[in-house]
Amino acid sequence: MRAIVLTDSDFKSLLQLKHKEYKQAYRKFTRKKKTHLKDLKLKEFFKLCTDDFNPMLYTIPMKCYFSFYLYLYLKKNSECFEFDQMRYQFLFSRPMEINLSEIARVANVTLNTVKAAFKELVKLEFLLFTDLLTEKTNQPKTAALANDHFIIGYDNLNRKVCFYNKRTKYATQDFTEE
Repeated sequence: MRAIVLTDSDFKSLLQLKHKEYKQAYRKFTRKKKTHLKDLKLKEFFKLCTDDFNPMLYTIPMKCYFSFYLYLYLKKNSECFEFDQMRYQFLFSRPMEINLSEIARVANVTLNTVKAAFKELVKLEFLLFTDLLTEKTNQPKTAALANDHFIIGYDNLNRKVCFYNKRTKYATQDFTEE
């Protein structure tokens, strides 16, 4: 990979394009049937969720309508590690127990919807979850939550969400000898 130098005008136009992408994604989100803007049940559940989220979250294609709301609910109830206490944003939350049945009761949706949303968040790598930490029965699941503040974008080829971490700065350097 190579580093690309951007001028101020290029950077401003890039920010405008990103803002335009956010607007289009939000417009597409509002046209869906199941949103907190149209459904009273989701509107009540959305009040229990955090309102501090990255607008890049709208650009991620989620198949289950409840995945967006489950993520926001888990983010509101997450705790950061002790070494992240002084920071504004955490990279990963502490592992937390997620009771899918309780979330289904609070949100007034079916358990299968919550399970599908949970599986989709694991697939998109918003939740770090492994079956080794929990039992196979209907026990609460233990998972760590990735913060949406560090989302770079969505990779269509791998169908994964790309997050920023400090190691990505080394990926832009070209180590080949000339």
